[in-house]
Amino acid sequence: MIDKIKSWGCKPYPNDESLLTRLKRAAVFATFVAAFLAFFRPFNLDSIGGWTLYLICFEFGVIAFLCIAFLGIVVPHFFPKFFEPQNWVVWKEFLFTILHFVVIGIANAAFLYIMNYTQGGFWEVIIDLQVSTLAVGIFPVFFYIYYDQAKYFKKYAQEAQKMTSQIKEHPIGAQEDQLLVFKNENGEVEYQVPTSQLLFVKSDGNYLELIISDTETVKKQLLRNRIKNVLEEMPTVFVRCHRSYIVNLEKVRSVDGNARGYELTLANTELKVPVSRNLAGSVLSAIEQKTA
Repeated sequence: MIDKIKSWGCKPYPNDESLLTRLKRAAVFATFVAAFLAFFRPFNLDSIGGWTLYLICFEFGVIAFLCIAFLGIVVPHFFPKFFEPQNWVVWKEFLFTILHFVVIGIANAAFLYIMNYTQGGFWEVIIDLQVSTLAVGIFPVFFYIYYDQAKYFKKYAQEAQKMTSQIKEHPIGAQEDQLLVFKNENGEVEYQVPTSQLLFVKSDGNYLELIISDTETVKKQLLRNRIKNVLEEMPTVFVRCHRSYIVNLEKVRSVDGNARGYELTLANTELKVPVSRNLAGSVLSAIEQKTA
């Protein structure tokens, strides 16, 4: 049983939301919190009436919004490695969601204590809110993540299997080999490579990694530039599949699917290239056109 839980905890989970999506999620959850408190009136809110009640519920909603926005936007900025979408798994999602409960509970307790809306000491209020919040929320969170992971895995795995079969039946034909010229930010030529040898391009901070396959070896060439700049100069067989990746469609040999989305397996390497969910449709369409 424990081994199954550990295995499930290490399964991929989606975490590639845009800034706007994160803000929308925070706003929706904050609205839900305010409405829930106004309707059910827990934590002795039933003793408060009139507009004062709705004002307090609104304030709790604002606190929830600020906490979720902070955790979803600011915290990943300071810990980018931990929050890398391609390494996000179930146990990280579960713990991060529980952290939301804890932070919101502390913020609410501090608010109640400062505004004198409750009896007792500061730590007594915190413990009371944390215990009640986690007791109510931990099991719904667990089952929601379980359902979400299974739903996305089924969706992406089925489509990936279909695309892989199509690639095997109709391999992407090689176009006429071209010499790709890569320049740095100053416009100076730094590297040249045939299209048939470039597997993909990865953005890493202020640098780009050119992953090149030369017969049986795979090597990496660094280039100081932005991914958007080099994509504009590349032939159409190269497509952007992720905010940090450009892939050579001619080198795609199979498509794998998991709850995070799709991954592309390339020729002559065991490296996998992730496909972000917002670009998945255009990438799969491009593969479908090339294999038609």
